[in-house]
Amino acid sequence: MTESTMENDDLPIQWLEEDATPAESSWLVLIVDDEPEVHEVTKLVLGGLRFKGRGLDFIHAYSGAEARKVLAERSDIAVILLDVVMETDDAGLRLVRFIREEASNDLVRIILRTGQAGLAPERQVIDEYDINDYKEKTDLTAQKLSTAIVAALRGYQALEDLAVLNRELESKVAERTEALQRSNTQLQESLHALEQGERAGRRVQFKLLPKPRWEFGGMVYTHRLLPSEFMSGDFIDYFAIDDRRAAFYIADVSGHGVASAFITVYLKRFIAAALEAHRLGLPSAIGHPANLLTQLNQELLRERVGKHIAIYYGVIDCERSTLLAANAGAHPYPWFATDIGCRLLEARSTPAGLLPDSQYEDQHFDLPEQFRLLLCSDGVLETPPAVSADVRCDQLRLALRADSRGLESIEQALNLQPDEPRADDLALLMIARDRPA
Repeated sequence: MTESTMENDDLPIQWLEEDATPAESSWLVLIVDDEPEVHEVTKLVLGGLRFKGRGLDFIHAYSGAEARKVLAERSDIAVILLDVVMETDDAGLRLVRFIREEASNDLVRIILRTGQAGLAPERQVIDEYDINDYKEKTDLTAQKLSTAIVAALRGYQALEDLAVLNRELESKVAERTEALQRSNTQLQESLHALEQGERAGRRVQFKLLPKPRWEFGGMVYTHRLLPSEFMSGDFIDYFAIDDRRAAFYIADVSGHGVASAFITVYLKRFIAAALEAHRLGLPSAIGHPANLLTQLNQELLRERVGKHIAIYYGVIDCERSTLLAANAGAHPYPWFATDIGCRLLEARSTPAGLLPDSQYEDQHFDLPEQFRLLLCSDGVLETPPAVSADVRCDQLRLALRADSRGLESIEQALNLQPDEPRADDLALLMIARDRPA
């Protein structure tokens, strides 16, 4: 900071929060800069700052390599004030890559400070590196630095609170029922298995699927999942919300393989958390399809997972014999077969995680005594590739009847072979009810 000594027009102030908590351990701030005077001025400016009733403690590193050692020893650092040019012209940027990609630390907030902006242009750095703020030392006053630190700490605390909440929900889920305990164990195991390879990941992913056949409220739920690779970006689930309502969904994550399959695990966990919140009497959108898809859209965009999900989510009230459903870009639309014929449940929309202003709407349907509801991922339109999508849709419509045997009749009509190569993942979900004998 030799050419950019911080202006002292507004030296440290006491930041008072309306919901400040009693004094706890200090927030840890790691200063990474090869100029000792930068460390001293930063401590002078921030020494009296407090956030949520807690002050700041500083850890010092004078190179990217030294910072790596500190990060290997400390997992509780909240904010990093990081210089770009140190032992090399891009030492700071290399450290960002290490933190986010190798160390997989998404919690710590990174504020990049540079005295040579030409070596690290702001727009390029923000686009290519996962940082939380960018400051030029020449423009960085004491007030601006204090403001940036408070904003970073607020973001860190929000992520930390979310992580704590997730851990608490997982603990309550484990205590509630043995079945949910197994589910959580499988979810945790899935992360480890995905790292071991695609074959192990496939086994775990298929364990997360529901039973191939499930009866609830006089209705039968069945499914098939045929990946194009070892693992699938398509996913299916159905489960009881309470003693009269069941929920189901079919999802298609953009892309194929391990990356897309990982998002299906993320989706399963997201919906499991909403279900557990409902069972604990907490606010939950598990029974409100449009609200749930809106929350999923916001969560995917906030987490910047780089994937979007086409998903159709529905809730069946068995006592009232109704279906409440919403669509987030799922195509083809579901087929609904009754005694009077077969029709599509059309609902145009955009996938979750694609656009911040996506809108989803609930659709309400009365269910007759006998019906078949068939949901398919778009892979059904590409198998085999020699058959056009229109022909494939006609085949499905003709094969689906209110009294069709089930998915076996659909598979026969489409001539589906489980082991044949396919260009896309393929998922089928059927919900059926017959008249009482």
